[in-house]
Amino acid sequence: NLIEAILDTGSMLNICNSKTWKTTIQYPMDVTQGINMNDANGGEGKLRGLVKKVPIGLGTILTFANIYVGEHVPFDLLLGRPWQRGNYISIDERPEGTYLI
Repeated sequence: NLIEAILDTGSMLNICNSKTWKTTIQYPMDVTQGINMNDANGGEGKLRGLVKKVPIGLGTILTFANIYVGEHVPFDLLLGRPWQRGNYISIDERPEGTYLI
């Protein structure tokens, strides 16, 4: 299944909304790992739990992420610094567009 993801170089977490977790990811969630989160606009929210080692395919490349699940987040999937660093992802800006390498 395809999920539209946001790549956020300023986020210290990988996050998906609960609908994406239930319908697409479908891996077990550890609810003992729930945390409170502050967003860039100063808002606060609770993340219900953590889903570990979720496979994320980008074309022919397979990566993995530990993803927190939130009830009221306005996106399907946000990939932050932990995903970038854990999978050695770099962002390359070129005249013809932005590339993940």
